[in-house]
Amino acid sequence: MVIKQFFKNNWQYFLFNTIILLIFAIFYGKFGDIIVDSFREAYISEQVSKGQILYKNIFSIYAPFAYLFNALIFKIIGSNLKVLYILGLLFSIGITNVTYLISNLFFDKKYSLSIILLIISGAFLSPNVFNYIFPYSYGILYGLFFILLSIYFFLKNKISLAFIFCALAICSKYEFLLFLPLLIFYTKKQNILKNILYLFLTFGIIFTPLLIQNVGLNNIIASFQITTNMTSTKTLYWFYSIMGLTFRIELIPIYLINFIKLLIPILFLYKFYNAYSIIITFIYFYFLVSPEIFLYIFPLILILFIIKFKNLNQNERFFILASLLISIKVFFATTLQSYGTFFLPFAFISIYVLCPQKIQKSLFIIFLALSLNFGIKNIKQLNQKNYKIVTKKGIIYTSPYYGKSIDSTINFIINNTNSEDKIIVYPECLSINYLTDRKSDNKFYSLIPLYVETFGEDIITKRLSLTKPEYIIINNYDTSNYYYSLFGIDYAQNIFKYIDNNYKLKTKIGDNFVFTIFENKY
Repeated sequence: MVIKQFFKNNWQYFLFNTIILLIFAIFYGKFGDIIVDSFREAYISEQVSKGQILYKNIFSIYAPFAYLFNALIFKIIGSNLKVLYILGLLFSIGITNVTYLISNLFFDKKYSLSIILLIISGAFLSPNVFNYIFPYSYGILYGLFFILLSIYFFLKNKISLAFIFCALAICSKYEFLLFLPLLIFYTKKQNILKNILYLFLTFGIIFTPLLIQNVGLNNIIASFQITTNMTSTKTLYWFYSIMGLTFRIELIPIYLINFIKLLIPILFLYKFYNAYSIIITFIYFYFLVSPEIFLYIFPLILILFIIKFKNLNQNERFFILASLLISIKVFFATTLQSYGTFFLPFAFISIYVLCPQKIQKSLFIIFLALSLNFGIKNIKQLNQKNYKIVTKKGIIYTSPYYGKSIDSTINFIINNTNSEDKIIVYPECLSINYLTDRKSDNKFYSLIPLYVETFGEDIITKRLSLTKPEYIIINNYDTSNYYYSLFGIDYAQNIFKYIDNNYKLKTKIGDNFVFTIFENKY
C-alpha cells in the first residue's frame, strides 16, 4: 500500500527517468560527433589518466574538474567510450531530476514534467555535440548539474552546500563564476565567512592534483592568457556570429518571427482550449517549429522580470537573476543547435514563473507539442547515424559519409603503424587517435582556423620540427564555421608547406571525405 501511494505521488519521476534510460539504450553510441569536440573530451581525459599534465603538457582552454574526474574514472575502470556514455547518462539523470525538484518549488508538478520532457527531446536527444550524453564539453554538463544543485540548496536554505556546489560548477566551467556574487549577495551576513571557507576549500581540493603535479601558477596563467587572446580573434568572432552568440541588428526580425510563432498558439489555446485545438497545435509546430524557436527567450525573460519584479517573492527573484547571470553567454541565442541547449532548465522555469497563471495551461500544451516535435525530428537525425565503428575502445555511430573513411583509416593505422608512433590528424579528428590508441601532439592536437590564428603558423611549424611526429594526416573537413574552409588551402598554407617538404605521401583513404596520410621522411 505504501509503495502504491509513493508511486501515485511520484509517478512523474518514474516516467521521465524511464524515458531517459530507454533513449540511452535505443540510441546507444549515436550521441556526440566523431569529428569535432566530443573525442577531445575522451582523448584529454585518457592522456591525464596516463600521467600527462593538464595545462603543462596538455593544452586546454577549459576548467579542470571534468578532465580530472573523467581521468580518475578511466584510471579505476579503464578508458572506454562506454565509461563516458554512462557518465553522461548519470549526470543527465541528475540534471533532469534536480531541474524537476526546483520546478516543484515554484509551480504544479504537471508543468514541471512538461519542462523535463522538453529538455529530454531538445537536449538529451540532440544529434549534435550539444547533447547530454557525449557532449562537446563534459565541463558544461557537470557544471550545469552542480549549478542547479547550488541553486536548489540555496532555495532550501542549505547555504553551505550551495557554496560547495557553486565552487564545483566554477571548477567545471569558468562562466559559472558570474553566479557567485549573486549567491554572496543573497546570503548576506549569514555565516558568510564559513561559506567562503567552504568555497575555497572546494577550489583547493579540485586544484590539488595539479599542484601535486607541479603545474605551477605560470602554466595556469599562460593557459588563461591564451584563452583571453582567442576572444579577440576574427575566427572566433565569425564562429560566434554563425552560432548566433553575438548580437546583430539582423537578428531582430528573427527574434520577432520566432516570438510570433510561439505567441500565436499561446493565444489560440487561451481562447480555444479543447481536444481539437490541442491537435491543431501539434500539427502547427510540426511544420513551423525550428531550433531557433527560443532564440529570444532570455531578453524576453529580462523584460518580463523588470515588469513583474515587485510581484515576485525573494526565491523567484533569486532564481531568475541567477538564470540571467548564468546564461549571459547565450543571452541572445538560446537555440537548440548551440550552447543554448544547456541553459534550457533556466529558461523554461523562468518563463513559467513569469507568465500569468491564465497562460500557464496554454504553455503546458505548447511544451508538450514542442517535446513531441523535437523528439521526432531529433530521432530522425539520430537514425541517420547508421554506420557503426567498433574498436576495443568502444562503439560509435556516424553517417556513412564520414564513417567509411574513418573506419578505413583506423584499420590502416592499426595494421601499418606501431603503438608508440605519434599521429596527428588535422584540422581535427581525435577519434582516430583515441580509437587506435595512438598519441597525438598534446599541444596542437587540433588545428582549426581559431588555433592557427591564435598561435601563429611559425610557432606551430617550430613545434612540429621539434616533436617530429611519425605521421601527419590531413582530412578535407570543412571548417568554414571558423571562416576558413580547408586546411592547407584556405588557411595554414605555411604549415602544409612544411608537411609537404618534410613528409612523404603514404596513401589516401576515402572518396568524398578523404584522409591524406603523410609519413616522416627522416
